[in-house]
Amino acid sequence: MLIVLGAAVLAVLVIVANVVRSRSQVRGLEVVIRYGKSPHLVEDHVVKDTVLHRMPNLLQVSVKNVDCHRVAAMARRVPYLENVSASVSVGGKVVVRADQRRPVMRLYYGNREFYVDSKGALFPPSATGFCDVLVAGGNFTEPLRLDSLNAQTTALWKVACFLDDEDDYAPLIDQIFIERDGDIMMVPKVGDHVVELGTADDLDAKFSNLLTFYRKGMPRAGWNTYSKVSLKFKGQVVCTKK
Repeated sequence: MLIVLGAAVLAVLVIVANVVRSRSQVRGLEVVIRYGKSPHLVEDHVVKDTVLHRMPNLLQVSVKNVDCHRVAAMARRVPYLENVSASVSVGGKVVVRADQRRPVMRLYYGNREFYVDSKGALFPPSATGFCDVLVAGGNFTEPLRLDSLNAQTTALWKVACFLDDEDDYAPLIDQIFIERDGDIMMVPKVGDHVVELGTADDLDAKFSNLLTFYRKGMPRAGWNTYSKVSLKFKGQVVCTKK
């Protein structure tokens, strides 16, 4: 009977505490950003300012009147964030939690500049931090879309994602760009030549051929012998002398 009575008292206390909490005023706004291994591109105060600008009365309402879905929607307006959620803590604070997007490519599109993450989302450079990622550009013939990648930027993004996943090949390439005909060209970090990749298909085979050529062929011929190394022909590495 004592155990039952104790459980009943505890349940009543919890209910009373929840009622009191729901009627109390919000005690602040807290932002928790998970950065992973990426440099910081956005700070928590930017997210706070964004939310409070859209919801200026948030800190004056009671806990029960907090619209967590709207808070999360306002925080999503910060382009560097993904997986955004909002809740109210036991202490009465509104807590926003989010992941910072992880760029795989820095895209120069005409006179505009963007980061592109592993999901294909575009977002602007940050004044807070800089990510040392693959640089991409090209002779673009398609209009830029901010809501999704077009065919040309998709091809560049596929290469960037591949290199981001492959530790053996990523150190080889410094920049990539796409020609009007759709061929992708790459600027390696070593040597005075360009690498003609062709399309973004069969990347594993193409880069395997390139790595083999760099290890066995280029040291014999000399790193400054060729102006172009082409991988676009299946099973071949075709070189053009200077």
